[in-house]
Amino acid sequence: MDSNEIKEVIKVYLDGCYEADSGAMAYVFHDAAHIYASGEDGALIEWDKDAFVELVDGQDGGAVAGWPRYDEIVSLDFTGANSAVARVKVRIADVIYSDILCFMRLDGKWKVISKVFEGIPVAP
Repeated sequence: MDSNEIKEVIKVYLDGCYEADSGAMAYVFHDAAHIYASGEDGALIEWDKDAFVELVDGQDGGAVAGWPRYDEIVSLDFTGANSAVARVKVRIADVIYSDILCFMRLDGKWKVISKVFEGIPVAP
């Protein structure tokens, strides 16, 4: 299995995170995708693709805000011929997010079908 196709999608995702590019997020996530996080009170926070894209659309990107760019692919594992899981880290403002991205190849294209994430504030 060729990981280059998924790595290209991850690159679009990481660029989209840094630039707060809602178009990149709309491209990367499947229409049925869901995004999950834990709130400060420990309650589940969940967005569908459209709500998440709208959330990104309202943010200033790193280049505009002047944050240092940091992102990396920590791991990428194929779970089958048409599924994979990637763990990435990305800095947004003063938070390093650890994202677990679940991919499926649908209609010949790799798309994120779910994302689970948590952020850790960067030490001053």
